[in-house]
This record gives sequence, C-alpha cells and structure tokens, in this order.
Amino acid sequence: MDEFCLLYLLLILLMRSGDVETNPGPNTAVSTVSEMEFLKLAQDIAPSYYNAVGISLGFSYAQLQTILVENLKNYTNALLDVFMKWNVEQQAHSNKRQVLANKLREIKLGGLSDGLLNGPPIPNSTGGPSRLSESQTKPPSAEFQTKQLSPELVKRCANDFKFKYRSTLCKIRTDPLDPASTVQFKDMYTNLFLQEEHRKEKRKLDYNDILDLKVNGEFPKRIMVQGEAGAGKTTFCAKIAWDWMEGEYFSDFVWVLIVPLREFKQHTIGKIAKSYLDKNNPATVSQITEYIRSNPDKVFIAFDGLDEVRGKIMKTESCESQPTDQMQLQPSQPSVTSSEACGSLSETGDIALVDILCSKQLASCPVLVTTRPWRAVEVRSDGDLMKLYTFIHVEGFNRENLPVYIHKYFPNNDDKANQLIQFTSENGVISEYMAHYPIYVAMLCLMWKELSEQRLKEMKSLKTFSQIFKVMIAFLKEHYAQKMVKKVGSPSFLAYLKQIDELLGPIAKQALNGLLENTLTFSEDDFKICPESKDTACRVGILSQEDRITTSMDIHEHGRNPHVQLPVFFPHKLFQEYMAGVHLASLYESDHHEDRNEFNRLIEQVVLPRMEEFRYLLYFTVSQNKSIATHVMNSMLQGVYRHSDRELSFIVDVAFESQDPAVAALVKNRFSSEKIELTIDTSMTAHTVAGYAFIGAYVAEVNIHGDCGPTMSLDVAEMMCSMPSLKKVTLWSIGFYDRFFETLARKGKESKVSSSTTIVMYDMCDCLI
Repeated sequence: MDEFCLLYLLLILLMRSGDVETNPGPNTAVSTVSEMEFLKLAQDIAPSYYNAVGISLGFSYAQLQTILVENLKNYTNALLDVFMKWNVEQQAHSNKRQVLANKLREIKLGGLSDGLLNGPPIPNSTGGPSRLSESQTKPPSAEFQTKQLSPELVKRCANDFKFKYRSTLCKIRTDPLDPASTVQFKDMYTNLFLQEEHRKEKRKLDYNDILDLKVNGEFPKRIMVQGEAGAGKTTFCAKIAWDWMEGEYFSDFVWVLIVPLREFKQHTIGKIAKSYLDKNNPATVSQITEYIRSNPDKVFIAFDGLDEVRGKIMKTESCESQPTDQMQLQPSQPSVTSSEACGSLSETGDIALVDILCSKQLASCPVLVTTRPWRAVEVRSDGDLMKLYTFIHVEGFNRENLPVYIHKYFPNNDDKANQLIQFTSENGVISEYMAHYPIYVAMLCLMWKELSEQRLKEMKSLKTFSQIFKVMIAFLKEHYAQKMVKKVGSPSFLAYLKQIDELLGPIAKQALNGLLENTLTFSEDDFKICPESKDTACRVGILSQEDRITTSMDIHEHGRNPHVQLPVFFPHKLFQEYMAGVHLASLYESDHHEDRNEFNRLIEQVVLPRMEEFRYLLYFTVSQNKSIATHVMNSMLQGVYRHSDRELSFIVDVAFESQDPAVAALVKNRFSSEKIELTIDTSMTAHTVAGYAFIGAYVAEVNIHGDCGPTMSLDVAEMMCSMPSLKKVTLWSIGFYDRFFETLARKGKESKVSSSTTIVMYDMCDCLI
C-alpha cells in the first residue's frame, strides 16, 4: 500500500476518533481566493476565453481591451489584473470562491470551476500541519493508479507522433509563399552544411555523425544548433523527424518530439505531446510526462526557434534570483514549499519547457535547441549553463549541395536548373551572400521560374538581402495584380498596385507590433479592423493562413472553444521583419509629428539596445530611404556604443544594406582616427567583408584565414589596393579566386597603400611577393 493510501486511512481513523472536525463551520479561507490561485487560473485559461471571463465578471469590452493593452497584450497578466480588480470590488463577507466558480461554469469552464470549489489546503490555526481538503482525502484517481503507459500505448503514441510529422512537419514548400505548394520531404530535402564547435575553431560535421558526438564519452544531453535566418534550422528538425519515421538515424529513440516554440510558448511538454495524438488516443498528459521522466534515454526532444520567444532561460534555484522578464516558456506551476517556489511540477506533474532548457528537469534526456546566433549569447554568457551544451552551426547550402537543391526544384527542366546554377556561380553576390540560405535560394528559384528574361537580367544587380526582398515583394504584388488587370504597365494596372500597397499598410503595422512583442503567429481577431488587408496579403503571398485546426491545443483543457480561429502567419520570420521595416520607415516619412517621435523612440529605446535581435529589421529599414539610413546610422554611431569588433562589424553590415555612399562616408569618417585591425576568417561573413570594402574604412591591419570565394577575393584585393592606412597584411594558407590576383596585378601600381605596408604569407605561392 503506498504512502498516499496510508495517509488516507490515517485521516479516516482520526475523523472517527473525533480529532478532526468533519464540519468545522465557516472559514474565511474557504470563501476567499488567494493570489496564487488567481495566478493559476490566469495561466490555465486560454487567451480565447479572455473576453468571456471578463464580461462574466462585470467588465465592459472597452475596459477589457484597455487592461489588455496596459499588459502589452499578455493575456495571462491581463487575466490576473481582471481577477485582482474583481476581487477588490467584492463585498467583504461574500463567498468569492463560490461566485467565481459559478461564473466559470457559466462560460463552459467547468473543470476550472470544480478545481476552485475543491479549495486550497486550510491552514491550522495552531501552526501545525494543514488540514487536508476534500480533494486530498479522496482515494487515488484512476489516472493516478494507471500512471504508466502500457507498451502498446507507448507504441500507439509513437505512431501518432509519426503521423503528425508526416502530414505537417515533413513537407517542403517548393514555393516559400504558398502553403499548398508542398512536396514529399525526400523529393526536395537537400543536405545542409553543418559545423561543430571544437575549442575555439569549427570543424565540418556530417549529419550522419551527429549521434556519434561525444562529451566525456557520452552523447551530449543538450545541443544548441545556431543558424542565421533562413539557414535551414526548421528543415534540420524536420530531417530528424523524417529519419526517425523512416527507421534510419534516431530510430533508437522510442519517441522523438519536435516542438516549434513559436506555437507552444506557454505549454508544458506533456500537453504538447498530447496535442499531437489522435483524439481517440487514451494516453493522458500525466502518463506521457511520467513516461518521459522515467525513460529519458528513450526520448529525443528538439525545440525549434528559441529566438522566437521572449524572456530569459532561468536556471535559478530560488525565486529571489529569478529574472523579472520571465520567459514566455513559462516554468511549471509553483508548489507551496519555498525551495521549489520557482516551480518544477504542475498539479499533473507536467514539465515546463524552460525547466528542460536549463536542465532543471530531464537532465539526462537528449535535447536539441535551434536558434539564431544572437539568442545563443544568453547560454554562452552563463558559465554553468554553457557547460551543459554542445554547439553546432547550420550554415545552409555549400557549393556542392546548392546545385542539388536547384535540380530538385526543376525536376523536369534541366536547362532551367543549369541556367540558374550558372547564374549563381557567376554572380558573386548571390553566390556568397545568399546562396548559403535555403530560403533565399527558394525565392530565387521561384523568380527564375516566373520572371521574364528582362527581369532576370535585372537580378544580376542584386547586392544585399534587402534588395532581394524588395524584388521578391514587388514580384508578388505584380504577379497578383496581373490576375486582376491583364494589361501590365497600364494606368489601371499601376492604380491597382497602388491599391495593394495601401491595403498592405495595416499588415506592415501588425508585422512590427508582432515583432516587438515576439508574436509570430496571429489570430484572425488581430486583423478584425482590416479584414480586407488580411485577405489581400494572403492572396498576394505575404501572409499565410491555415485552412484547418492544426492541433488539439485549439481545444481547451476544460472545454472546447466554439469559435476556434485559424492561425495567420508570415511564410517566414524574414517576411515579417521586412514588412515591419516598411512600416517603421513609414513612421519616419510621415507628416505627423507623433509618428516621427514614435520612430525615434523605437529606434533609440527598443531596436538599437537589442540590435542583434533586430538585425534584419535594421537592414530592411535603412534600405527603404537614404535619409532614414543616415538618421539611423547617426544614432548607431553615438557614444553609447563601445564599438567593439562585434559592434563595428554590425555597423558595417547595416551601412552595406543601405547601399548609400553618404552613409558609407559617415561610417568611414567616424572611425578615421581609430586603428582598426580586421581579421577575415570563417567567423566573418562575406556580407561583412563586402561592407568593409563598401565603406572603405581606415583599416590598419588585415589578417586573412581560410578560403575566399570570388566576391570576397575581389573585395579583399580592393581593400589591399585602396586603403592608405593599411600597414600589414597577413595571409594564412588562403585559397583565392583569379580575380584576387587580377585585381592586384591591375591596381597594384596605382595602389594608395603605403610602401611600408608589410605582407606576410604562410604556405602561399611566390606570385604575391
């Protein structure tokens, strides 16, 4: 007989002996509701019930919207605020618990109502042990008694997970903007280039060798996969799921759980896994959680998109050191003991995602996390947390697998594929800046398939990420307009394009609002004041909307929401960042003084203090207008920045995206008095090297490690020949393209480089001396 049953029998004996009152009479603790209970309710109630709860408690719709805005659209905080305001307004001797329970039951939240009526443990007035509530004196529930999953049910859950991945995750869009353009995973998947961090260097890592990674002789329990936007992080997770389904790599794991964090910010691992199951699968959340907890070596968890949630990964042992900007990956519900005040277990024993990330829970379960590089800094800056993680970099396509992807995109047209491959190899900007990123390659393939010969020639002038997005968005708008107005270039066609731009204005505004709040998936209500704009954006391809309910998370734990809304989202976060940049620029260009003030506030107080996080927003903003670029660059160059090598490279990147000579001169003049030592190695992108060449910065020393592509070869040669400040160039085993030597031969005699410049070469041919 377990401890719980013994406790239950002991209570019965005490009651029979008269030591425990069966009817203790009125007690204030029974009729009141504690702040902790209000918090628990606020966390358990789905956002879709926010208005129903508030109106049932006597608040007007306008009041509820004001409270929501005051809480920055955080529904948990807003609901807590509603409960606290309601609590204050109740009469002192009213039974608040019963009233609130009745209100919850009226709006179909009966489960929460029942939980509230069970009440909290009642404290003993003598300070002794608390008297057990009715819910605690009940015999163990059937769920408690059958907590462990049977082998058959474990296998059934695995099959449900596989069906979920096969029907959703493991499908690749041939058109990155059309959700319906999906093909089988194996038809489009192309191997990604991976690197493992080894000491302070990176070394190539074959995907097939991932499970052979070892830390002190064992497979690492925490792996962080870094990659820039569009580098293939989500596809990497899909590949893991695919191989598990197909019985290849990862097949030794009984379960593989892929968790897109943008969709499950505020859920626990058991609830997420349960949402993947068929509705007829009887496995409960607590059973799933118990299986994971008891079999950590049989479960592999992959969290995709850590950068897509706010807050910090908490690893503190006490709430006193818990950060105030709590991560949206909420920790599990707090228990009553002070040592567990930050929480690890909910009432169902479920496990919070944040507790898994910081290894407070499931420490021996292998967990993989993908993120953009800026978010990995949090883990790297924490010495204890960093020791738990092995770091991998996903670099997208390399020169070998880029042609493979293009041929898969054009399976029945080798000529078209070969023409695009030739274009990417000849256009150094495309080849070195964009061809590594699968999303840009997919966009290039789409345009290559659809654009006229004349427009394809114009693509050769592309130099920046912003330019390719500008061309892509223009292509989408024109492609849609042609369906409505056949005569391209006519006044009616141009008028229709203008109408599209006006309709997309609210979408751009919503993109910025969502980006600032790290909201990447929207509800239909977010566009209720501009439904025509949402519909147009979906038809153009800038927005996407699911045409079905994707998971059982749309069904609340305590009752189904009869008005489930289908999620609305941008095809990729980069599209949201581009549209956000369009709106941010429009604030600067507005005739209204308030808009310009808002632009300045956002740039100086929000974007620049978090500039790594908002890197692409800055790129896309400065590319809209030269005066905006100058204004933003002046803000970046103010004395609040220490101008470390990292910050200087960031400034150079933003200047390059502006493509404005005035901005380049501004940066060059700002650093003319500083001695800049430039190290070009595998950690520096071709984009940054091009930026230094673009601004013509005063660089005193250049150290070059690793191979350079055709464009980087040209940029390095240009810098060597045009920087009068250059005093030393060090070349370490470099592989240069012909244009490097051609440029040195052509411009060497006209070079402004001082005769005192020293060129040091290691393992190089004598042709440079």
